[in-house]
Amino acid sequence: MNEVYVNAFLTPAVHVWEKELAAKLTLSGAESVANQYTTNEVTAVIGVSGQLQGNVLYGFTQESARSIAGKMIGQEIVEMDELALSAIGEIANMITGNAATLLSNLGTACAIAPPVIIEPAGSRFTTLGGPQILVKFASELGPLHIRISLTAKHVTG
Repeated sequence: MNEVYVNAFLTPAVHVWEKELAAKLTLSGAESVANQYTTNEVTAVIGVSGQLQGNVLYGFTQESARSIAGKMIGQEIVEMDELALSAIGEIANMITGNAATLLSNLGTACAIAPPVIIEPAGSRFTTLGGPQILVKFASELGPLHIRISLTAKHVTG
C-alpha cells in the first residue's frame, strides 16, 4: 500500500481528536497486517471509493468508545446506545473525510460512505486487495486502532 495513503490519515486523526475531544492523540506504532481482521469491541467501518477503493476500520475498546462518545455528547455514557454509537461513527467519519480531502488535494480523488458500526467484538472480516496497515494511537481516552485497506483503482482504456 502506498505510504501516501496511510500518511493521509495520521494528521487528520490527531487534529480531529484534539479539536473534537480536547485530548492528545499519540502515534504508538504502525505495521502491515493480514487482510483478515477480527473486530474490536466497537468497530466503525467506512468505505472508500473513487481513485482509491477499500475500507478504513476504526477499532475501539468499550471503555474508549464510552469515553469518546461521552466527550462528544457532553454526558457520561453508561451503555453504548444508538446516540453513543452515532458519535463513534462521526469521529471515524470526520477523520476519514479529512483524509479524503487531503488525498484529493494531492491528486487522488476519493469519496467516503457513511460509517457502519459493528459490535460486539469477534466478527471476522476479510478485505480484498492485499494486506492492511494497522496504525495504533494512544490517548487518555483509550487506544484508537485504524486499519487502512486501500488500493488505487486501475483505469482501463
